[in-house]
Amino acid sequence: MNDPRQHALQIATMWLDTAGRRALRSGECMELVDALGLVPGLLRTAVGVLSCQRDGAAVDALLALPPGVPGWVEALYGAFAAGVVRTRVDGQPVIPMLAMDFRRSRQASFEDALGRARQVFGEALEQLDVDGDVHYRFVLDARRGTLAGRAAAIAHDVQWLHGRLGKQRTTRTWINGWCFDAHGAVRPAVQIHFVRAWLSWAARQVNTAP
Repeated sequence: MNDPRQHALQIATMWLDTAGRRALRSGECMELVDALGLVPGLLRTAVGVLSCQRDGAAVDALLALPPGVPGWVEALYGAFAAGVVRTRVDGQPVIPMLAMDFRRSRQASFEDALGRARQVFGEALEQLDVDGDVHYRFVLDARRGTLAGRAAAIAHDVQWLHGRLGKQRTTRTWINGWCFDAHGAVRPAVQIHFVRAWLSWAARQVNTAP
């Protein structure tokens, strides 16, 4: 019987070697991730390889790996700071955007956070009714106008809001099509690095979108 670990090593080595010649496709990235489950000694190498690729397939693969691997946070920070976006099911890239949606809470600090969100986003702060619960959402995206000025004006506020709201059970933070919540593998203390990476990318977007 073939040793599954030896087979996994062959698969992982094959895709790591391939990545030295060209970017791995989505399915290839996930084959690599699956193989790494049996050859964890190659995790650090794989993170380094995927870090250099900086596309949606690589980000999907990185997010499927254990967050504790050395270089993992830096790899994702680099991807979001470079403006990497997720690909939709129809093959089109999503619009670069940072968003948060959160449910009304009875915590004492919530009203302060909600007040600041209203002050910063005004009418752009959406209020939604989801199964009888009140939810709020704000979005900063590259759809219209010049993103750099808009992002710079509220960068501090967005980070403050994430610090107050990111730990709530119902809060979700969206970055370029990827969703992070308080109870997922990417904890709020790590999410804030990706928020800052996106804001640093946005600050460089000086061209005006129609």
